[in-house]
Amino acid sequence: MIGKIRDTIIGLWPVLKGNIPKSGTIVVGVIAFLIGLLWAYALQPTVFYDADPSTLQQSWQDEWVRLIADRYAAVANNSVPSVEFEEQIVRLLRAVDNPLGVVRGINRLELEPLATRAQENAAQAPAPGIISDLLPFIIGPIVFAAVFVIGSLLWGFYISTLIVDPIRKRLRPKSAEDQKVRAELDAIHAARDMQKKLKDEAIAAPVVSDFGPPVARHVSIYFPGRAYDDSFSIEDEAKDDEFLGECGAVISETIGAGGSEKVTAIEVWLFDKEDFVRTLTGVFVSEYASSDPALRSKLEPKGQLVIAKPGATITLETNALRMQARVVDVGYGSGELPPNSFFEKITIELQAWRKDGKSAVATAPAQPAMPAAAPVAAPPTYPPLNPPSAAPAYSPPPTMQPSGQPKPLTPPPLQYPPPAAAPRNDDDPFGGTGDFTPISG
Repeated sequence: MIGKIRDTIIGLWPVLKGNIPKSGTIVVGVIAFLIGLLWAYALQPTVFYDADPSTLQQSWQDEWVRLIADRYAAVANNSVPSVEFEEQIVRLLRAVDNPLGVVRGINRLELEPLATRAQENAAQAPAPGIISDLLPFIIGPIVFAAVFVIGSLLWGFYISTLIVDPIRKRLRPKSAEDQKVRAELDAIHAARDMQKKLKDEAIAAPVVSDFGPPVARHVSIYFPGRAYDDSFSIEDEAKDDEFLGECGAVISETIGAGGSEKVTAIEVWLFDKEDFVRTLTGVFVSEYASSDPALRSKLEPKGQLVIAKPGATITLETNALRMQARVVDVGYGSGELPPNSFFEKITIELQAWRKDGKSAVATAPAQPAMPAAAPVAAPPTYPPLNPPSAAPAYSPPPTMQPSGQPKPLTPPPLQYPPPAAAPRNDDDPFGGTGDFTPISG
């Protein structure tokens, strides 16, 4: 049993030591507690009133019994005390720890019969002694240290985490990091609600597809303040959550400068684990980015460009997967930048199908491609300034035979086939190009 307790403490120690106060802090707390006891017991003791007579000093107990005796004598001198009155006197005498001894000590023997009756159930006075006086100074610090350690653990694990920190975060100004965390949590909750809504709509009005229902449906929501880079896994629940790939959305391009960049294009992507060499991408662009030649030329290498508006879709396909990204909602921001140039919020639904070797395309409505930029007019052509004149036909000069010189000799005609060469007395099959002389051992 002791071994199990020791092992448990050793296992929990790395978690507990961060919330247990240091030994110096405990010592300081104990010293402060002892100073409080010294002040309460010696320097400024507590003044008691309406206390039980048994807790008084003996002189005050004697005074208590004298008052009772005077009351009894005042009634007894005028009439015979009744039974009720005598019972009341007995109850008052029981308040002291030794009523019979006190009555005899102050010589008020008229109360001796009543004091004898009260002696049986008299109060017990605390026994004075050094141990009883020092007990608060011994037990008190031990109890204080134990309560201090337990209170520190409760504070670290529960009170500070569940009560103090949330209140402190609400009261203090929110930092950039807190705002980013808040934005991420809001995006998660909004995406979860939108995903449930779209799923219910899909059940109510299913879209017919050659690939059946999608194996994955995710929602990606962008709004300012997020570190926007969503990534979702594509898993087939019908086949024990088989991993097929990933899809997601990320900021593709921003406009503006000076730390106030705004998002003007969102890139959606598809990764197929069977085609790990490449990742297919497409881009949802703002209306301004679609008409700006510089932004278009920068974004076109990333894939198909589609203007972001409700219902706009981008389809990405591999041999095994097909993903459709659809804009559910979009809102443009306003300010110093051109109108409809950056997104204030955009919600994108990502659906993925498993093709299983099929090549058919789902019967989703075709998305018209974004119109290409207007072609630039070709520059006019002009005739050359000095066209070259036609070159005269070239005729070689006639061959001149110098006089007084003999005509060149004409070689004799070749004979076909050429005469056979004389046989060689050599057994070299390579025509003398190899040396096959044996090398002696």
